Amino acid sequence: MSSESSKKLAEVRVVSVRKSQMELGVQVCGGNLCGIFVERLEEDNMILEYNSVSMKNKTAEEAYLEMLKPAEMVIFKVQHRADEFIHLKDTEGDGFYIRALYDRVAESEQDLPFKKDDILYVDNTLPKGNFGIWMAWQLDENAQKMQSGQIPSKYMMDQEFYRRHSMGELKDEVGSSKTLSAAARRSFFRRKQKHKRSSSKDGKDLLALDAISTDSIPFLEDCVSLAYQRVQKVDCTSPRPVLILGPLVDPVKDMLVRESPGKFSRCVLEVMKASQQAIERGVKDCLFIDYKRRSGHFDVTTVASIKEITEKDCHCLLDIAPHAIERLHSVHIYPIVIFIRYKNAKQIKELKDPVYLRDKVSQKHSKEQFEVSQKIEQEYSKFFTGIVQGGTLPYICTQIVTIVDQEQSKVLWTPQGSP
Repeated sequence: MSSESSKKLAEVRVVSVRKSQMELGVQVCGGNLCGIFVERLEEDNMILEYNSVSMKNKTAEEAYLEMLKPAEMVIFKVQHRADEFIHLKDTEGDGFYIRALYDRVAESEQDLPFKKDDILYVDNTLPKGNFGIWMAWQLDENAQKMQSGQIPSKYMMDQEFYRRHSMGELKDEVGSSKTLSAAARRSFFRRKQKHKRSSSKDGKDLLALDAISTDSIPFLEDCVSLAYQRVQKVDCTSPRPVLILGPLVDPVKDMLVRESPGKFSRCVLEVMKASQQAIERGVKDCLFIDYKRRSGHFDVTTVASIKEITEKDCHCLLDIAPHAIERLHSVHIYPIVIFIRYKNAKQIKELKDPVYLRDKVSQKHSKEQFEVSQKIEQEYSKFFTGIVQGGTLPYICTQIVTIVDQEQSKVLWTPQGSP
């Protein structure tokens, strides 16, 4: 490529357009993987900014919605990118992962059915210029593509949930196993005009910005989506730490370490003689995950102590309160969280083991432990990876090992903002 061509490619230009002109045929294509492109201003331009809003990592649908917002005059910051535009012929512009937050039943051959918590890969947010539909793949536990089809877009579903909520119909449907009918999904979104598509010279369908009326779209960008959660795939090369919650977890951890010494290791608490302020500063600086006050010192769980065990190819058995789980997430440590659920306080009181639980559990202590565990389940169940039913210690430990092995082998998905 000549230096003159390179200079032309790198040139960033600002173009002002009246909204009335836009309605005569500005068209967009591309997506979050390759950038947003525009035709009819000048050929093959990538949009870098639209009215001071960066188009970087925007999906085609997000860019389209941004351009629908009312404005008399709009300003594009564009760059000539002919090579990337040509590349769009052979690939989809969008590509991201989502976790479904509701169940959906397929009502036509084109529909993709899924269950709540299924992971989907979306590769087109404006298929053939159709607003309100996403093309997606259902993935298996190893993140391999299984089946493809169309699903309602985030904007379609969020508006449906919004409409139901505003009409007092939402109630407890979100998060339940109830599904939404096609008629209900269509009812809230009435277009004044049908979508207009225009075929460009390279054969790709591009969506004109006068396709639908802006007054039919309430912009709910700042709301937490009730339909889909954007997620990212995390590679876990080291054994994930394990947090066991519920009554009598100490004898359980003792048994795991003793029976599987190469697999599990207790997290070593660091003894620190410091002020409360210094300890809290360590938490704020993401050096400490949790701490317990003792007479004259603190027992502290540090990030370094957790990593030291995981680097030895061992599952670190954590000794932290459930509220500290989010601190782990903030430093990109994702524990396997297992809750031991007992039927009642009597079941805890009757638990015995000649090696790991020699002392009889008092009625008072068993009642207190059961009540605390109920509060933990109520407040922190969203973090639970698995639940083990109370029983003998060998039974509990066997179930924990099974869950840990299963979770360690799965692909790990973590939240990544809103879809």
